Amino acid sequence: MNRAYVSKGSRIPCHRAFAVAVFATLVITLNGWQEAAPMVENLLSLVGWGLVAIGVTGRTWCGSYISGHKTTTLVVEGPYSICRNPLYFFSFVGGLGVMLMTETMLLPILFMVLFWSYYPQVIAREEGTLARLHGATFEAYCSRVPRFWPSFSSYSEPASYMIAAAKFRKHLGQAGWFVMAGGVIEFIEGMHISGYLPTLLRIY
Repeated sequence: MNRAYVSKGSRIPCHRAFAVAVFATLVITLNGWQEAAPMVENLLSLVGWGLVAIGVTGRTWCGSYISGHKTTTLVVEGPYSICRNPLYFFSFVGGLGVMLMTETMLLPILFMVLFWSYYPQVIAREEGTLARLHGATFEAYCSRVPRFWPSFSSYSEPASYMIAAAKFRKHLGQAGWFVMAGGVIEFIEGMHISGYLPTLLRIY
């Protein structure tokens, strides 16, 4: 079995609450770099889109390996050969990218603080379950593959791999939310610039 033991019922409300808070913030604010340093604004947006691309690609890659295997097998190849929690790693990268697309420093920093205050506990609990299920096999896996930050020196992949098409399609849909979030952020910024939304505060 692989990667899904902290109830989604506890994670999803947290994700939604954070998304609503960010949305509400963006509706009444505009980034201050637009006037103070336009190059900083453009750079933040560029890096943000780049990280979103990496996050979406990485999550899709992970989905291709665990689709149809997540509840039956300890997956240790492909993205799972470079770190034990690549879905969380690429979610972090994609989420950070989305926050950078707000063209602020405040929201990306807040995202990182919240991520690192919550997800290490999630990962530890999930890995505790994996250890009970897979015993020595999981211990050996932990000894050669890092928990979160990828190490490509341990990379391995099979010549071919079978996936469950319906489950993989679900992973594709989940990865697409990062791109959609970026589009919403750009739309809200355009509404501010056009005067359709009030700018009560500028944040950096």
